[in-house]
Amino acid sequence: MATRIKPNSAKIAITARPAVDAPTKVGASITFTGTPIRATGEVTLLGDPGDSAAGWKVGFVQFQWIETNWCHYRGQTDKDGSIFVQRGRPPARPAQACCDCVDGNSPRDLFYSSVAAHGEIATGTAADVFPLKLTVGHYDLPQDAVQLVEMNTHPVSGSPKPNFLASSQMEFHFCTILSAREPGALGAFHHLACFYWNVRWQATYKPTSFTNPPAGFQVNVVPAGSGAEVGHVIAGPPVDRRFTGLLRNPPAQSCNDLARAEAAGAIRHEAPIWKNFDVRKL
Repeated sequence: MATRIKPNSAKIAITARPAVDAPTKVGASITFTGTPIRATGEVTLLGDPGDSAAGWKVGFVQFQWIETNWCHYRGQTDKDGSIFVQRGRPPARPAQACCDCVDGNSPRDLFYSSVAAHGEIATGTAADVFPLKLTVGHYDLPQDAVQLVEMNTHPVSGSPKPNFLASSQMEFHFCTILSAREPGALGAFHHLACFYWNVRWQATYKPTSFTNPPAGFQVNVVPAGSGAEVGHVIAGPPVDRRFTGLLRNPPAQSCNDLARAEAAGAIRHEAPIWKNFDVRKL
């Protein structure tokens, strides 16, 4: 028999659960960060005399499958207008699901990181002895930032006026998969176990001064919209049709590529007065 995966040997352990910090003013921006998620995974390979583990790889694959990313701004007075900035929907973000990997790693390779120092990939060698346990780690720290001030070019008051961040919501939902890949450039993937997790920030804001940028900024966290969760480990591959197609045909753009593009092409809705925008439709 050829080198093969030992049945039921795939295991994932969550070693650190993520948490989110309150949005924080840093210079002219509000930052969204927290503490990382960490996980370990292991898979055992079996082989018979003459078989080789050379070229077998075990690692983590990660998909982001939901993103919420919007901000609402208001001027100092009603006549200074308001702005709604949407980054999480088309055309700023053409699709929700994407293959998540570190910069420098191609999403077409599927693995989250092939950088040796990251410890995300374990590779078998011809010298390895069966049964062979391959162990890997996973680390991720989602974060983002938005501007405290956006300029409204169409206020009732006439000339462009600064609009200050009034509310925002950020959500990033992921599926992380422990996978093994057979040797060769076209080696088949075996997706063995997975888990879902997310991080969420929602808050309202009030400047304590109306300078640009404001010297002070009051942040009020919305508890129901803030936090982080990690689901149970699921044996076998994910079956969610929202991203299983990407497992079969990985995209050319990574989640980081999409994030940079959506930030540059964010949808802006400007109103000449204070307006309560309907986030469900914009």
